[in-house]
Amino acid sequence: MYQHGPLRLWDAVEDAILLWQEAGSPHQSAFGLTVTPDRQYVWLGEPGGPSWDLPA
Repeated sequence: MYQHGPLRLWDAVEDAILLWQEAGSPHQSAFGLTVTPDRQYVWLGEPGGPSWDLPA
C-alpha cells in the first residue's frame, strides 16, 4: 500500500482500530469531542480519560 501526503492516514486508522478493540470495542456513545482554542481531541469515557489529539 502506498501513502502520500503529510499524514500517514492509513497507519492512523489501523492504530485507532487496534486501540478501540483493546478498549473492549466501546459503543460510539462512550466517546466525546472537546474543542478549545488551543486543542481539539476525542476522548473515551470522560474528558480526563484516554484521549487522542486531532489535527487542527
